[in-house]
Amino acid sequence: MGETHIFFIRHGESVDNVSHGHAGPPDSPLTAHGAIQSSRLAVHLAERAGSLAPVPHMLCSDFQQARMTAEVIRDAYPSPAAGSTSTVKPEIAILQLAELREKRFGERSAEISGSEAAAQPGGGAYTEGESFKEVDARAKRFLDAVLLPLLEELLTSDTPQYVFIIAHGVIHSHVWLGFIRLLRALRPRTTSAPGAMCLESVPLDEFLGSAAYHEIVLKTPTLSSEASSSSQSGGAGSIDQALSTAQIHLSAINYAGHLSGLRKTGGGIGNAKYDTKQRKIDSFFSKSSA
Repeated sequence: MGETHIFFIRHGESVDNVSHGHAGPPDSPLTAHGAIQSSRLAVHLAERAGSLAPVPHMLCSDFQQARMTAEVIRDAYPSPAAGSTSTVKPEIAILQLAELREKRFGERSAEISGSEAAAQPGGGAYTEGESFKEVDARAKRFLDAVLLPLLEELLTSDTPQYVFIIAHGVIHSHVWLGFIRLLRALRPRTTSAPGAMCLESVPLDEFLGSAAYHEIVLKTPTLSSEASSSSQSGGAGSIDQALSTAQIHLSAINYAGHLSGLRKTGGGIGNAKYDTKQRKIDSFFSKSSA
């Protein structure tokens, strides 16, 4: 039985998150604290991959806080598993997508928090902003044109597969909602593992924290070569068929255990823009001088 792990990941804390307490203007660098959050997340995901170390499929917003988080995850990812035919760490591509950009709030950006934005009814746009209907349309385009075709390919594999979707709070709320509703409509089976959440009980309004993630595992029976060939040939309903026979394990909702005990550096340092050139203080001293 093959397993496909899908991680819905929010970027680390950004400069704009702390300066305005909301999710936009959306294109913003990580804070120093956000960079540490991203590093902890990256180490955690690398440990999760462990000896399996499947080459992940990375789908990312093209805004810098998401891109920076994705790059940290990529750089920390482990080398091929022991016994692999290759000893060279594979190149991991990061597919940057405009569909995964954060909602553009317009003039009222500084007045609204990310969680409030996700819950706003009516779909109205702020001045020069983007309506929630427009955000929902982008999320649907991402699902239909990118994620579902990728899953159609991955669900035929009998080896573990990892998909990392690195984006922002509000757009993730729309992508998550659309994907869960699709799974519910297809009524796939859920795993009987202890503690596994029933698909009907999945919260649809859970707003991701910084550097936190949701995880869904799709378990599919290994297909015969004939069935696999038929599935890969595409056609209407092929992805629906694959998903409808999958076992669903909801492994994590807004998981942030890797951030446990992490405290922000005081004096405004933690809120400052992360400087990629900065070094830890011990790097200024050679080992011989110690």
